[in-house]
Amino acid sequence: MVGNGATNWDFDVSPSFPETVYNFNLIPKPMLDSYNENGCIIYFNNFRPTNGSNETCTSLFNQMSELTSDLNWYDLYRVPNPLGSAGKRVLKATDDERIGTVNIGGEERTFKKGYTFAEYTPWIKNHPGAFSEHVFGDEVTTYINQADVRTALNIPTEV
Repeated sequence: MVGNGATNWDFDVSPSFPETVYNFNLIPKPMLDSYNENGCIIYFNNFRPTNGSNETCTSLFNQMSELTSDLNWYDLYRVPNPLGSAGKRVLKATDDERIGTVNIGGEERTFKKGYTFAEYTPWIKNHPGAFSEHVFGDEVTTYINQADVRTALNIPTEV
């Protein structure tokens, strides 16, 4: 399941990130404790001023970011797998096979399979995951573009 739980900048996103990644067992407890003891709150892309000791907080936040850099933040339950969910190699953004074809209304069209972290969240510039070339969701876009699926879902030919 992919979703965005951000509803309030004061509580969600950056302020909840350390606790969230700790609860997913992605960072050690002492790191979270140190972050909290120093009163740290760092907002992505400096959306708001940093709280706490800048040097300590920045260092801790960078360590957390590094430990979680390969994750899709909108799908934390999915384990990064170089063989993908179907046992095939995961696509990279630059792979030629990322472009799929479909016949719609007698016309062959192309579509881009899946999305990279940077494509899905273009506003996140300073997170290491933003530079990942892994493609997520390629199986879904291939499925949804099948002629019988498009027909069953009443997707118009102009889409």
